[in-house]
Amino acid sequence: MSSRPHTRPMFVAVGRIPGTPEAVARAARLAGLALPDAARMLAGTLPRILVRATPDGEGLVAALTAEGFLAWAAEPSAVPTDGTRVVVRSLDWEPGGFRAVDAKGQIHPCPLGAVRLLQRGARTQSTTEILKTKETRFDLGKAVLSGGLLLTKKVEKVEARTTHAKEPFLLVQRGDGRPDLMVYEHAMDYRCLGADMRPATLANLALLTTRFQSICPQAPLDDRVGRPGFVAGLPHLPLDPVDLALDLVSEARRRGC
Repeated sequence: MSSRPHTRPMFVAVGRIPGTPEAVARAARLAGLALPDAARMLAGTLPRILVRATPDGEGLVAALTAEGFLAWAAEPSAVPTDGTRVVVRSLDWEPGGFRAVDAKGQIHPCPLGAVRLLQRGARTQSTTEILKTKETRFDLGKAVLSGGLLLTKKVEKVEARTTHAKEPFLLVQRGDGRPDLMVYEHAMDYRCLGADMRPATLANLALLTTRFQSICPQAPLDDRVGRPGFVAGLPHLPLDPVDLALDLVSEARRRGC
């Protein structure tokens, strides 16, 4: 049976590059890219995206694998977001596991052995505020027409002010098929830390991360998403770049890199 190319565009990611001088040149040839473009796409901390969209992602992955690369293909629509995760508001510990509670009060039990990966990073939250102000200005036309009786006019000024703030997070990823658990610094109730709880939320998030490392020794802590340039170096795709970065690291870890 002949294989047919995937009908939906897929991106192709590279998690490991062979340690030979001509490796990037081979990747460029297979992907149909100019060498400088391929070198730019693969620069920095791996994994990186080599091709943003191709209908034959699996074919390119097979060709790259034959050359010694570790690569995979995926559809952007398959990348998990907070819409498919549990955004945790509080935690309750229990023997052999814990219960995560979301904003609706729904409980999501999780055995400790189900945690496969911890990812630390930050998401930039942007808020836009519309400011309306009125100011009085000198109006030469009014002054002339009124014989100097009316000298000013009121002008309404509308200004959009956007602020950006980083929200640190801990992503607790499960290996049992259940939704991953997202803990944001300022959205979390840290009373689960008991007597260890601190006044500062960032310190509490660090303590919670340490707690998970201690009780889930099988789950490595990966901070690549939070490293300078990792998210910014990803190409533009129709999804949140932080979600894309988290998925790339998750797949790289699943494949041993």
